[in-house]
Amino acid sequence: MARSTMQEAPACRRHEKYERLIAAAQARARLTVAVAHPCDEASLGAALEAADLGLIEPILVGPRLRIAAAAAACGRDLAAFRIVDAAHSHDSAARAVALSMPGRPAHS
Repeated sequence: MARSTMQEAPACRRHEKYERLIAAAQARARLTVAVAHPCDEASLGAALEAADLGLIEPILVGPRLRIAAAAAACGRDLAAFRIVDAAHSHDSAARAVALSMPGRPAHS
């Protein structure tokens, strides 16, 4: 019995550290983040979760229809988010980098 308690304790500590990290990040201004090619549920979901937590203001960069399909699979509405259309993954990465460089706007 003592063994299972010992196994549970590290998980609780990790959770507490995670909560402290999130709280510290929430105390700061949201970061605008270009998210390259969020075309699957996991990557789009992570970006939207960070937005929901108030950590980031994501700019979704990738094929608009694939991003929309991932959003539909997650049951999410993207109306509040900026989407920069890109042809494929390499184009998504290039446009995301361009967004992060001062004085080099990417096309919407």
